[in-house]
Amino acid sequence: MAGILVVGIAVVDAIARPVDAMPAPGGLRFFDDLTMTTGGCAVNCAIALSRIGVACDIVARVGRDPLGDFVVSELERGGVSTRHIVRDADRSTSFSFVAVPANGERAFLHTTGANATLAPADVPASLLSNTRLVFVAGTMLMDSLDGTPTAELLAGARAAGARTMLDTVYVEGRTRDQWRRRVEPALERLDYFVPSRAEAAALAGTDDVRDAAAMFRDAGARNVVIKLGAEGAACLDEHGSYTLVRAFRADRVVDATGAGDCWSAGFLAGLEQGLAPVNAVRLGNAVACVSVQSAGATTGIRSMEQVMQVMRAGG
Repeated sequence: MAGILVVGIAVVDAIARPVDAMPAPGGLRFFDDLTMTTGGCAVNCAIALSRIGVACDIVARVGRDPLGDFVVSELERGGVSTRHIVRDADRSTSFSFVAVPANGERAFLHTTGANATLAPADVPASLLSNTRLVFVAGTMLMDSLDGTPTAELLAGARAAGARTMLDTVYVEGRTRDQWRRRVEPALERLDYFVPSRAEAAALAGTDDVRDAAAMFRDAGARNVVIKLGAEGAACLDEHGSYTLVRAFRADRVVDATGAGDCWSAGFLAGLEQGLAPVNAVRLGNAVACVSVQSAGATTGIRSMEQVMQVMRAGG
């Protein structure tokens, strides 16, 4: 039994680069490279954990289709057990077309697919009984799990003795009320809430990172970490201490796809090692730094030693 359980979304990503502008209706533009990879918060995080030598279990849903076969085979190739991957006969595997411009940032066209039907019943109670950390990854895209069902799952995890963590996905156009309905019920069940800057602003209704973090703690989350991309991450711990943990400098930024998920893997690995949240954030920053230097979320991550080299070089 692994010490970490990741529950969340599985996606197949078709990553096109460089795409600096979309064509006008009826138009055609060219790009140089297309990479097919697994994606989705849960899959990215699980593979990144495996690559840095940390075992985990994963619960996710994919379709009974070739893309679902691809997700399963890539997880197995990445050293992640697929025994708790649910195959959905009625929904296709979730898919994203990812357009990556020259600066490495990305835009997505996405179909939710089987992720919408992931539910608490897909998580065996036996998995929670010996798990130390339960991470729900992909809130805002899991229609049957978001909101109260996630809160109930996290409550069960805590009752079984696990610490809990949740990450969200930024969905353009969602109202603050929609964000609150899907996220807020879980906050009081969380040991760690780890949104991005954009996700935090959408939920809190403010662009002030420190104020947003304080709001999430007031709502019940014990520790809050807001991921700030190239700036690093802001950490507000359970004692009220606020720290900006600077990012490590990447030699080059090729593709930021999945960098936040790889950050989560490093952060979870740090917590599993017994590190304080701020030090776990620093490990997360290092894994994210490795991730952005290759196309695809986890392609460039090879080992924990590689990550430690980044940390040593960063001082």
